[in-house]
Amino acid sequence: MRGWGLPVLALAAFAGAAPGGPEVAVRASKRGFEPSRITVRRGETTRLALSSSDGEHCFAIDALRVEKRIVPGRPTRLDLTPDKAGVFPFYCCLESGEAARTERGELTVTE
Repeated sequence: MRGWGLPVLALAAFAGAAPGGPEVAVRASKRGFEPSRITVRRGETTRLALSSSDGEHCFAIDALRVEKRIVPGRPTRLDLTPDKAGVFPFYCCLESGEAARTERGELTVTE
């Protein structure tokens, strides 16, 4: 993870912790993220169920200090509780060149 300033979101402390909110399945591939646009509410915990079937990927949101590795065949859960509204780009931090342009999306946090 980059930098250790003040956290702007809460991550569940335990893998088995219930998020108490919606769950969004996010699939990473060389073709990009599906879905590429995710909408959540400020202050509400949303579980992202990250998966990949074509290789190792990463899910990163710089503005929220999130970076999570996605390994094929191993489900990855990320519980987000954003504390600010806005539109935040996410991307695969493992890709470069043309692949880096396709493996992008937007997280919209509403009031």
